[in-house]
Amino acid sequence: MDFTPSPIKRKFIKDEAYDLISTKIISGELKPKTRIRINEMSEALGISRTPVREAILRLEDEGLILSKANRWTMVAPINVEETLNIYPIISSLEQLALKLGFSNIDDEVIENLEYINGKIKKIQSKKNHIKILELDQAFHKEIIGLCDNGEIESILDGLKRKVSRVDIYFFENDCHKMSSFDEHGEIIKYLKERNLDKALFAIEKNWATTMSSLEEIDFQSEDIEDFF
Repeated sequence: MDFTPSPIKRKFIKDEAYDLISTKIISGELKPKTRIRINEMSEALGISRTPVREAILRLEDEGLILSKANRWTMVAPINVEETLNIYPIISSLEQLALKLGFSNIDDEVIENLEYINGKIKKIQSKKNHIKILELDQAFHKEIIGLCDNGEIESILDGLKRKVSRVDIYFFENDCHKMSSFDEHGEIIKYLKERNLDKALFAIEKNWATTMSSLEEIDFQSEDIEDFF
């Protein structure tokens, strides 16, 4: 049977384009409402239009990009209301992951969580919001990974990409609101004690704190058609 590696290579380029563009959107390098032009994007990335177009479609499915046929494609505006609806879902799924994987907690897991949280404490005063977010995600990923359930992890990855963008956008100048060092400390404490109920409550409290900070922000919804 003949074998050609072309489809694998093409898929790799498509995924690479997706990673690059989504990172620029989430980090804020590509700001909300920025116009996206496939030709310009493909030239900037040094690849053909096809993988860029496929990456754009994937990002549109995730809600990070909006488009209107034959008119415009742009980075989606920040949607705080949508984000506030997502936080409780993330919290519930993370609690489910902990329930499913609670028996897998061992000293190594605790040590990893303490190590990550220690790095958060060291860096929060430096206002490096991107790094704080990465460490916060690593902390929660350690907990989610306990359940060894790819479906839960995949759903949470997609949801957290959306809220990460909003966190960076609004908390860029106030990293202490993004940092969850104290709440993480409570989670670690109860995991050490192997107290599932209190650990679940601590996770719920952790996400509720961030959600509360976002609710304090004064925002206004905007009409997409006004941009073009």
